[in-house]
Amino acid sequence: MKKLTVVALALTAAFQAQAVEVYKNDSTLLDLYGRIYAGQFFGEKKELDANGDIKNEYSDKQGANQFVRLGAKVESEINPGLKALAQYELQLYINDSEKTVSENSDNLRTRLAFAGVGANWGNVTFGRQQGAPGMLANWTDVSLSDGYGNDALGAKTDTFATNRAGSVLKYSGLFNGFQVDTSYKFDGGDTEETTSKDSDAAYGAAVSYTFPFNLALGTAYNVGIRDKSGEEDAKLWLLSAKYDNKAVYAALSYADGTDFLATGKDHTGWEAALGYNFESGFGLMALWNKQTVEQSGKSDYDSIDYYTLGAQYKFNKNLRVIGEYRINNLDSQDSGKLNTKDDFQLAARYDF
Repeated sequence: MKKLTVVALALTAAFQAQAVEVYKNDSTLLDLYGRIYAGQFFGEKKELDANGDIKNEYSDKQGANQFVRLGAKVESEINPGLKALAQYELQLYINDSEKTVSENSDNLRTRLAFAGVGANWGNVTFGRQQGAPGMLANWTDVSLSDGYGNDALGAKTDTFATNRAGSVLKYSGLFNGFQVDTSYKFDGGDTEETTSKDSDAAYGAAVSYTFPFNLALGTAYNVGIRDKSGEEDAKLWLLSAKYDNKAVYAALSYADGTDFLATGKDHTGWEAALGYNFESGFGLMALWNKQTVEQSGKSDYDSIDYYTLGAQYKFNKNLRVIGEYRINNLDSQDSGKLNTKDDFQLAARYDF
């Protein structure tokens, strides 16, 4: 009963006072955090002819984009110099009616769930978390609104542990400006989805160095071990740079994938970000994402090519409003795709 009372008081404090640190004593620290996001995509809608075929170019970003995110971080002392740590984060999508949201389990997703130990030599954790390449993928995954960016490199959620994935064993250490991350994803077997990118084992490593003048450079390499006969392992190499002095933000990442999208399908990817934060609370951000696919015996083609232009205004540290426009550079005749129209998003976001 005492433990339940402590948790209840912590939750009350988090929602009423927007406090991050909700419980702390000599040996234990508990942080609760969250986000309420209300966004709406606007763009050309898909139209079908009498046979059910698509008859127009359209935008693949349409309609509501609304969710609630809740998370908790906890640390507790094991002995001097060694601590136990854990993190859990879930996201509830609320785009549909109340009845649909309550009946659809896909609306509730666990983003993170891991535990481990930490010391001055770094952290060792296991569970659902970011694989090593995620450290660099985050540098250009900085769109002001949700749903844009992080498309061209290939480092995506549940894709060979290049970003968030389950069953990941990870080491992360920070030493005088150097950050070193290594990760191994165990084969999910029959407990995960059947697509190979979700369940197959993978391993990777990333290293970065941040100079005293706010410039960071990094590289990462990741291998997804496909276990189906005749399929090649999925390899991805990243090279990234970032500058961040709290006002100016600039980042550039390059990806080289070998058999990464599929056996016999290579790709190169570019992601760039450039932004500025004014003291008044206004902020600007521009993104560029481009991915070129290469297949033996076939012509190369661009699968992703767009810019985004975004602006936001922060009323305080918690509440902001956002507008972001995506300029789609793909041409339906060159790409063979019809989802080539521009779109934009308006959103309000509250963090606590």
